[in-house]
Amino acid sequence: MNTISFKESREIMLETLDSIDKCCRENNIEYSLCWGSLIGAIRHHGFIPWDDDIDLMMSRKDYNRFLEVYNDDKFNIYTPLKDKNCVHLLTKVYRKDTRVVFNNYKKKSLWGLWVTIFPYDNVPDVGLKKWEMKRTLLTKLYLFKTFRYFNNEKLILKITKFILQISLAFCSSFTLAKKIEKHLSKYNQIKTKKICIWDCSFGFSRFFYFPSELFEEYVDVDFDGIKSRMIKGYDTFLRMYFGDYMQLPPEEERVPSHDYVAYYV
Repeated sequence: MNTISFKESREIMLETLDSIDKCCRENNIEYSLCWGSLIGAIRHHGFIPWDDDIDLMMSRKDYNRFLEVYNDDKFNIYTPLKDKNCVHLLTKVYRKDTRVVFNNYKKKSLWGLWVTIFPYDNVPDVGLKKWEMKRTLLTKLYLFKTFRYFNNEKLILKITKFILQISLAFCSSFTLAKKIEKHLSKYNQIKTKKICIWDCSFGFSRFFYFPSELFEEYVDVDFDGIKSRMIKGYDTFLRMYFGDYMQLPPEEERVPSHDYVAYYV
């Protein structure tokens, strides 16, 4: 397999973003750049110079619609809601002829150079703690069932995972993923004060809350020459999560956030 350079990987991600954007515009699906990609669009008009991925976010309704209609021969969607062999709760769109190998995991990934899509959901104005408790239980069960990649797990965690994986033997990861989606979507038919974005990466799960009004309007934005979209309330969103996002981090922190090597296959 031939290694893909940092510059080439970005070109592939931009190609992926362009494919996603075209699908969304053709099907009236709204989306926004997210996290560091949104900072990059505002501060650098594209990638943050040291960034190594692209993140997007969609409402659950638009996200489900996207999974239904997206069709590009050059790309695949990696998500437990479409692929029953998928063991991660993240949704990634990746080019078929690429793969990535993470240096701190035992196994190579099942996807290539990617764009991640984060769905967001309405959360209840009343009874939030109860909703969170069930959400946390379901996501932890999923992670314990599917996650096997850390090299440096403590013995007690390995034993706990083994016991839980046996107890969950007759419940598929796909079934658990559908249960999680059903729970997260419970309040999407009503207008609520806050939305929640779920970041479920390797072995951990984090939930971030934002005012719903930030997601009511979207505008076009240039991302390294690709016409993309972002929420009109991006400034409040970024300040809530990052603080002064226009301030560059210390030089020693200007490094890629993912430790992987990409290849053509």
